[in-house]
Amino acid sequence: MLTLGVHDGHTATACLFEDGEVIACISEERLNRIKEWSGFPGAAINKCLEITRKSPAEVNAIGICSLLPQIGTEYWFKPNRYKRSFSYLVKFLPKRALQSSRNIGVIKKIGKHVFRSRQRQTIDKLAGMGFQTKNVFFFEHHLAHAATAYFTNWHAPEKTLVITLDGSGDAVCATINIGSDGRLERIAEVFNYNSICDFYTRVTYFLGMKPMSHEYKVMGMAPYASEKERQKISDQFKKYFRISEKNPLLFLNNTRLYKWQFMKEFNKSLLGKRFDWIAGAVQDFFEDIALDWVKNAIKATGLGDLALSGGGFMNVKLNYLISEVPEVKSLFIFPSCGDESNPIGASFLAALELGFPPAKIAPLGMVYWGPSYERKNIQTAINNKLSGSGFKINEEKDVNNVLCQNLLEGKIIGRFTGRMEWGARALGNRSILADPRNQKIIHKINKAIKMRDFWMPFAPAILQEYRNEYLLLRKDFRCPFMTIASDTKPRAWDDIPAGLHPFDKSSRAQILDPENHDSFYELVSLFEKQTGVGGVLNTSFNLHGDPIVCSPEDAIDTFLKSDLDVLQLENFIIEK
Repeated sequence: MLTLGVHDGHTATACLFEDGEVIACISEERLNRIKEWSGFPGAAINKCLEITRKSPAEVNAIGICSLLPQIGTEYWFKPNRYKRSFSYLVKFLPKRALQSSRNIGVIKKIGKHVFRSRQRQTIDKLAGMGFQTKNVFFFEHHLAHAATAYFTNWHAPEKTLVITLDGSGDAVCATINIGSDGRLERIAEVFNYNSICDFYTRVTYFLGMKPMSHEYKVMGMAPYASEKERQKISDQFKKYFRISEKNPLLFLNNTRLYKWQFMKEFNKSLLGKRFDWIAGAVQDFFEDIALDWVKNAIKATGLGDLALSGGGFMNVKLNYLISEVPEVKSLFIFPSCGDESNPIGASFLAALELGFPPAKIAPLGMVYWGPSYERKNIQTAINNKLSGSGFKINEEKDVNNVLCQNLLEGKIIGRFTGRMEWGARALGNRSILADPRNQKIIHKINKAIKMRDFWMPFAPAILQEYRNEYLLLRKDFRCPFMTIASDTKPRAWDDIPAGLHPFDKSSRAQILDPENHDSFYELVSLFEKQTGVGGVLNTSFNLHGDPIVCSPEDAIDTFLKSDLDVLQLENFIIEK
């Protein structure tokens, strides 16, 4: 059975799922080169078909997220008339009525009627591409989030506590579910008026950063803040939200402020406060509310096997705190679990609608689901873009040995090999690599290559043999996808300082094993044999504000626009 998953909102993405496994998945941004692009992912759909050599006629069913339209960042500043109407009612309705999860069903019913034409337009676009549209299903946003985490959980317990958390999707910002026997039972859902993730996004915007994008920068800035000053602001934020006394599986907005209305309040209460204090405060506030809520879910259900999804769990600091909860027996966090993951869940759900057995959905492997490029494609790109450049261009048999030598010489490498990784994290196939011992290299990467904010940390890719040498992370928690920022041990401070947060020395590590990262593992192993250091600095192959590179042409363009020293394009090594 072959199904297509489509997400046409923020970071629009397409996914193909066949007989239990994802066979291709790519976000539209990688093709049109507009970061976090929102809209119908036509090019991504075609690329998935091209990668897998499938035709639209072979697709048995299509799953689409969500029931209501999902906005992109460009529309974030202009609320539609329905949200403006609700913001007017906020002034008059009782708080209990505003907070109530009963609003979710009402909004879905109204939205399904109001936006029916939008669904028809999406179906028409698919039909125009040659797809059969008799089996097109629209799935609720948080159901898709829950499906990604539940069905691919490699721990596969008999019963799973499945938790979703994000800014908003189909009027919901969080859910608690029990997964058992291939089914998901939702036992609690939080109305998006109460969204703590959206609140975090409002603070991101107040600090002059891009909403629905730069929240990770706020998280990265948070550790620098004075504990005393951040606590003052955090206490203020906690007055805005609370865990429900009647139902501890809900958190509630305790104000009469909705979404953009918080900005007026911030202009009064946060004016003159230092930016790092505010960043630290909102991170503390978010961690406290979310962690208590997760603990309440564990207590209420008696389940300690967790599967998490939704953009809220892109907060790797929160994830580490959850991993430290004693009652957590196993923890599975779906990689890159923002809205770009939703078409994956939708493709599963579409298959289930046609009777595909849920037990046959495979546990998650590696997410190298994008395109790869043959030698002739790479040669053409080199000829077209580097002819007459004067760069040293060689085709090597033992590429990893050459790259290792370059790392030892202190050079910064753009690594382009194999199928592109899906999602927000570079996992070695589209990565920038450097010697993690050299802290001076951080400044060069930040200023001359990544062109990003000075306070942001880099991450390491480390050999699995070194996880216990470097990380304070429970041994039974796998981390191949950079989903947890753990505390570290003194040896990491000596060996891989450039791959740690400069202030608190935490590490959002990618842990490499030979089964899933054969070539990358080999490269880092060669570096370890020469240095005794079991990791390298690994950051995404892109300039700040650009998507991660996809094609050889993208890689060469980034190489030319930056101070990268070396570019690997499969077996070709290009040096400036």
